[in-house]
Amino acid sequence: MELNEIRDEIGDIDRQLLSLMKRRLELAKLVGENKVKTGAAVRNIAQENNVIDRYRGFALENGMNPVYAEKVCRVLMQESIEVQAALPRPASDARHIAIVGGYGKMGRWMADMLRQSGHRVDIIDPSAGNGLTVDDAKWADAVIVSIPISRTGQMLRKLDGICKPEALIFDVASLKSPFIEELRDLGSRRRVCSVHPMFGPSAESMYNRNVVVCDCGSKEAVDEALALLGNHGANIRVMPVEEHDRYMSYVLGLGHAVNIAFFTVLERSGISYRDMQSVASTTYDKMMDTNLSVALEDPYLYYEIQHMNANGTAMLKAFDQAVNDVVDAALSDDPRAFKDLMDRGREYFT
Repeated sequence: MELNEIRDEIGDIDRQLLSLMKRRLELAKLVGENKVKTGAAVRNIAQENNVIDRYRGFALENGMNPVYAEKVCRVLMQESIEVQAALPRPASDARHIAIVGGYGKMGRWMADMLRQSGHRVDIIDPSAGNGLTVDDAKWADAVIVSIPISRTGQMLRKLDGICKPEALIFDVASLKSPFIEELRDLGSRRRVCSVHPMFGPSAESMYNRNVVVCDCGSKEAVDEALALLGNHGANIRVMPVEEHDRYMSYVLGLGHAVNIAFFTVLERSGISYRDMQSVASTTYDKMMDTNLSVALEDPYLYYEIQHMNANGTAMLKAFDQAVNDVVDAALSDDPRAFKDLMDRGREYFT
């Protein structure tokens, strides 16, 4: 066959693949409609694992790489889950939800996601220009607080005097320790919990993303939050609110600190970014993707995450000690200390 003929046949196969993908998505939507009727959850992890195993098996049978087959499978499943999650729910399940601070990036993301599920969403934010104020939260079945960490505690106290007794209230702040007393107080006497989506507003959906739901003393609030958020394909972890910020000191605080330290060293190196890129290694490129995204984030939010976490000091001291250990091991003429650091790291990840 001539080269052009080969390329034409590949083009025909691509069209067939896309046509089959379209049909697969139509069938996935039918599955989703069935889930809506029966009240089943959007995600079925056991079924997803079966599909992945099927793809890997097909790949092996046909002499193909099962790793790439699994990647294709996960892309197709994600699109299917997103289509299913966007299907409107029965009117009986629809809630009236108010988002305080809903004109911010994360607030708008939450609003769009909840509206897709058939809920009525009010944005309470001066920037929205709709005339709604915090007092209008009194009509809502659920109130979500999406404002800076430093203002969240005060807003929770204010909502306590505004919201109807049976209303669900939760924040989506990155830290909980700055207002944990308010959370525990409210959680002891009304439906209050605390939520932390472990992703930003650039996420296309909640599919396969982590969400933390913090128990502040009200099991009813936790159950309601799970019902509200659990039908969007997220991986949800429930934990006592007291545990949240210890995890976040590493997941967020350490992650941010490492990246800020990394690009700070580069900025002070005297070598330009473009010049450095021309000799970049694979490891450097992988780190640079994350570094760049961190550098573009809101510095005041990242400062709050470092400064306001009650567990932050202990983590930063551990970070400082780890850097010193690496320096000492790297400068030592004896490689054993350096090898020990790497061996222990390898063991941690197994």
